[in-house]
Amino acid sequence: MAQPYTLRHLGIEDGLSNNYVTDIVQDSQGCIWIATEAGLNRFNGKDFTVYNTHNSDIAGDALTRLLYDPEENKLWVGTKTGISLLDCRTQEFEQSTPFDSIDMNNNIVSISPAADGGIWVANHYGKIVHYNKTSGKVTTLSRENIQGLPHSHWSVFDNGKGQLYVGHSGEGMSIIDLKSGTIKRYQNDPHNPKSLPGSSVYSIYIDHLENIWMGTNQGLALYNPVTEDFQIFRYEAGNPESLISDHVYEIKEMQDNRLWIATDIGGISILDLRNITFMNPKDLKFQNITNTYDKHGLSSGNIRSLFQDSFGNIWIGNYSSGVDFISHIQPIFHTLPYMIEKKQIIKYKSVWGVHVDSKHQVWVGSENEIAMFKDGYLQRKFDLTAHLSRTYAQVFTIHSSKENLFLGLYDDGLLKFDTRTNRITRIDLGQDYVDVNALYEDRNGKLWIGMEYGLASYEKGILRREEEINNQISNLSVYGVLHDRQGKLWIGSYGSGIFVFDKDNKCVIQLLSENGFCSNSINQLYIDTKGGIWAATRSGIGYIKDTNHPENFTGYKYGDGLEDTYVHALQEDKDGNIWFSTDKGISCWNREQNKFDNYDYRDGIPLGSFTDGSAYAAQDGTLYFGSLNGVCYFNPQDISKENQVASVQIVECKGISSRMEGSSDETLILSDNGTIELPYDRNSFSITFMIPDYSQSQVVEYAYMIEELGNTWTNTQGENQVTFRNLSPGKYTFKVKARLRNHDWDDNRIATMKVHIHPPFWLAWYAKALYILLIVTGIYVWFRFYKRKLMLENSLELERKKSLNEQELNNERLRFYTNITHELRTPLTLILGPLEDLINDSNLSAYYSNKVKVIHSSAIRLLNLINQILEFRKTETQNRKLTVAKGDLGNLVTEIGLRYKELNRNEKVKFHIQVQPKEAKLYFDADIISTILNNLLSNAIKYTPEGEINLIMHQIDDKDNRYMEIVVNDTGYGIDADALPHIFDRYYQVKGKHQASGTGIGLALVKSLADLHEGTLYVESEIGKGTTFTFRILAENTYPDALHKEEKETVIQEEIEKPEEEKEDTDIRPMILVVEDNDDIREYIASSFSSNYRIITAINGKEGLEQALKQIPDIIISDIMMPIMDGIELCKQVKEDIRTSHIPVILLTAKDSIQDKEEGYESGADSYLTKPFSAKLLNSRVHNLLESRKKLALIVANRTKELKPEQQEETIKLNKLDE
Repeated sequence: MAQPYTLRHLGIEDGLSNNYVTDIVQDSQGCIWIATEAGLNRFNGKDFTVYNTHNSDIAGDALTRLLYDPEENKLWVGTKTGISLLDCRTQEFEQSTPFDSIDMNNNIVSISPAADGGIWVANHYGKIVHYNKTSGKVTTLSRENIQGLPHSHWSVFDNGKGQLYVGHSGEGMSIIDLKSGTIKRYQNDPHNPKSLPGSSVYSIYIDHLENIWMGTNQGLALYNPVTEDFQIFRYEAGNPESLISDHVYEIKEMQDNRLWIATDIGGISILDLRNITFMNPKDLKFQNITNTYDKHGLSSGNIRSLFQDSFGNIWIGNYSSGVDFISHIQPIFHTLPYMIEKKQIIKYKSVWGVHVDSKHQVWVGSENEIAMFKDGYLQRKFDLTAHLSRTYAQVFTIHSSKENLFLGLYDDGLLKFDTRTNRITRIDLGQDYVDVNALYEDRNGKLWIGMEYGLASYEKGILRREEEINNQISNLSVYGVLHDRQGKLWIGSYGSGIFVFDKDNKCVIQLLSENGFCSNSINQLYIDTKGGIWAATRSGIGYIKDTNHPENFTGYKYGDGLEDTYVHALQEDKDGNIWFSTDKGISCWNREQNKFDNYDYRDGIPLGSFTDGSAYAAQDGTLYFGSLNGVCYFNPQDISKENQVASVQIVECKGISSRMEGSSDETLILSDNGTIELPYDRNSFSITFMIPDYSQSQVVEYAYMIEELGNTWTNTQGENQVTFRNLSPGKYTFKVKARLRNHDWDDNRIATMKVHIHPPFWLAWYAKALYILLIVTGIYVWFRFYKRKLMLENSLELERKKSLNEQELNNERLRFYTNITHELRTPLTLILGPLEDLINDSNLSAYYSNKVKVIHSSAIRLLNLINQILEFRKTETQNRKLTVAKGDLGNLVTEIGLRYKELNRNEKVKFHIQVQPKEAKLYFDADIISTILNNLLSNAIKYTPEGEINLIMHQIDDKDNRYMEIVVNDTGYGIDADALPHIFDRYYQVKGKHQASGTGIGLALVKSLADLHEGTLYVESEIGKGTTFTFRILAENTYPDALHKEEKETVIQEEIEKPEEEKEDTDIRPMILVVEDNDDIREYIASSFSSNYRIITAINGKEGLEQALKQIPDIIISDIMMPIMDGIELCKQVKEDIRTSHIPVILLTAKDSIQDKEEGYESGADSYLTKPFSAKLLNSRVHNLLESRKKLALIVANRTKELKPEQQEETIKLNKLDE
């Protein structure tokens, strides 16, 4: 069948910068470069990249001519304002060209190759320049050196024989002898029919037969260099085989030796140069392509350029409508030229019925008409309007039987057409306006008719409605009918699936979607050559391989490989493959490979939906499918002959910049070894690849992989660009391969590109080497450190154990000192108590009174020494805690000073006290201050035989702080300068005749207590002049880390000893329970109170508790440290028991620390006395406590009288417990 060219169009809607195309070339990578009047375009098979004055250094936007230099991979670009040179590898324009030294900054009309490998450049205003690439020399041809050269040019052609053909604008054509510089002029002579036909020569071309062709404004001319005559070819009205137009702009010979002539206001004429003679130009026949409204015509009749690429594809540059493309591959899918013209728009007719008769005639049914085609051309058409019962009707189905055609109509019954006589008759179906959807002739010659309301048959001119069957199918619309090889009748319905009837017309099975069949709406039934039944449905394909078991059907849908599940019609080819028409195109089920191949508009299939049941397979293997846009036909055998996919090429790689304002993607250049080098911070890029054959670009698929990221190929689904983002530094190998749709991958031609992302300097090899060195060094240092650490830890562990042992030893020492002081204080109590009794005895003589006072003084000194030792040990073992309260430091200093002033018995020593300010409120530990002053003042009295002792307290203010300073100054013996640095050392004693014996711990204790109080202690001394100790503390210090107790204004009053009341005859004296484990002290206390109190005793806390519960004493005096139960526990249990909770408790102990006293008071003690104690003081404490209880009882009694009787009873019960 003859078939016209099929064209594809590219324009601004596809990304072309402008539809006014002036020239087209191809580079070595296969990219197409298109010159337009609004920039240069690079086409990679899918996308356009535009170069203009806004984004590049091109000389101008209005381009005229292009010339590609494959040796240097550079593109010469001629514009109306000059010439530019583009490096296709870097895609950047060079800053200068060899023509910069010559004034060529005007309309460039021609860039053509020179015979010596250089180039010729001509502008419109009379200048021709030759550039020798070898020498770099530029030579100018102009009117100055070529006499008679016209002013303006259009085209330049080097014939390779030392002659340069130049076409002029309005001045004919010239031939310049390049060696002699002579010129021959040719112009139009109206009186000579063999002269140049036009005055303007737009194109000059020499074909492979060395024929010299010239395109002019008055036709095509063939120049004979021997006779110097011209044969002229012009347009002839009424002759479709003449030149299509006299305005010839471009001439090119294609690879098949056909000469293509591009014209203005016409189109393209094609002249076959094979076996052609030029004896008579009128005998030459041109094949013409003009602008029509279908895919077989040009988009414009104004052609400016022609180009055939390396694959044989032809690119046509139109001046106003972009680019037309003609593929070198013959289309597989064709459309019958069954056209309709409405309002100057030509389109294909909609076709519902298609059939091929035994004479290979193709019958096509459309609206009110049937047409017959032979060899692809329309032969006859028959109008059915006169035979219709309504205004219009579509021919739904066609069937030929012998010399007759049966035409099933939409809503208008059945017609019979005699092809010999062209007679048309109507077959009465028994009712009007009925659809005929399917026609089938069985092996007996009976015609089965699938209708809107059931099934009928036609045999020997008699129509019969198959009521037996219709009753079983409820008179449904029948869209498919056939017999299988066993003789069973299959009926496809609309809405109720498929019915299968046996030979007795009994329905044996119904295939429904409810039972898993693909759809209940059947568009066509078909039996293949193997006896299988196929059903085209609205939801896929149904296939019954074994017609004896219809229930074992197979369904094919979208997920099985179909691109669309609405299947209109189907047919089988000669290889047993099944072809289906769908809404998206045509699909093929390959029986051997058990897979689907899908074809669509990209393969040449007409756009628009196909029609139901409209398909037929001709005897020569051609398949026909009817659609709303004509009849698509093809021979599946031609598909296997389709060319293999072209080699895929990587055409571009771009680095992706950040999308900040002003940023742009950067074109990346491959190195000589085919590698892209990238810094670590530019690790995102895109790669563009293509097959250079654009004819395959719409049906090609790509797959890529990066070896280092896995060996899995990724299908891009036709996209020719992939993007990688944020790749880690390293070396990568990118691979891409291609295939045509429905073909296997071409694994033999894989394009490869290497990408090297350099690491940052801190990850470079030298950095890694440094890291390894540092790591090794670090490991070595760590090992050394770890070794030393282990040694240190062992040493520390030994020190810790030693420290623990020392701490334990210190604790043992402290416990020892505590116990020993307790043991010492107990006899001291027995010494000091009687001594105080003797001192207070008025009957004792003065002589013995003095002796007793001396003994008492020595016992007091011994008690102070014991207290000092205990305090020193507490400080030394960090058991002494700082306990502060806010008070008047001046009062404390004054009180201590007055006490020592009274103790001073040396009349030769004057004792002075100076305290300023009078009120010094600050936080301090009174016990520590007292211990420090006691030690310093006692030393001052001891070592000052005569002179004076000064106790001074004053305030010192500096820039930032305020201090309180206490000074103890004496005029005693003084301390040697060599001894001063050591006087605060433990157990250090100053040597000298005036130094008294001592323990050497007093000043060490003072220094440690001063440090504990966060103060400073200074000493100044000179032999014979005295010593000064200065103690300073910060007045604003609140001691946040110390223990704090509430400030109390303590007024120390002498506890008045009440005179004993006369005893009455009845022993109503208060009862005292004395609990003491030491027999002597217990007896001493008992004897001290026996005159005025009843005494009961106990030797430990447990026995004391029993006595308290039994006797209910008025007061309890108890020691703390006792066996079995100590005094603290005794006090707690007494206070917790309601029977004894009212009894006052006085605790006696050798422990005098603040913590010990707090523990005693927390247990509920009412008073606390430290051993050794004064019997007189103890007597006063007992008396006062009992008096306070009596007063409390009196108050309660008075209030009870005011209460109600029942309240009085409760109160009296309470008072009895309190009494």
